[in-house]
Amino acid sequence: MDPRICEAIAARRLLMFGYGGVVRVVEPHLYGRTAAGHEVLSAWVRPGWTQADPDGGWRLYRVDGIERLQPLPEHFDGPRPDFNAADPHVAEPFCHVLPPAPDSPTAGD
Repeated sequence: MDPRICEAIAARRLLMFGYGGVVRVVEPHLYGRTAAGHEVLSAWVRPGWTQADPDGGWRLYRVDGIERLQPLPEHFDGPRPDFNAADPHVAEPFCHVLPPAPDSPTAGD
């Protein structure tokens, strides 16, 4: 388990890393282990960071394929509306993003 991923999820910080020879910038949402024992990260790719989906979109990354993981100083607001914390691909969740507290500066923005 890589604690940097859970720390980024808890702080709602963007992550940047190499995957498949391409740099990715993502909003990390869920980190855990599959039934097959692989650690995975479910994340929303930021628009403009993938040719396959220039508008952004959900991706599931095997953590053993992630290179040069780096938390960025930029934050994201919280879970995307279609985020599923009970993703069936993740049999053993380690951590997931929580919505902002009602009294936080980003709540309702």
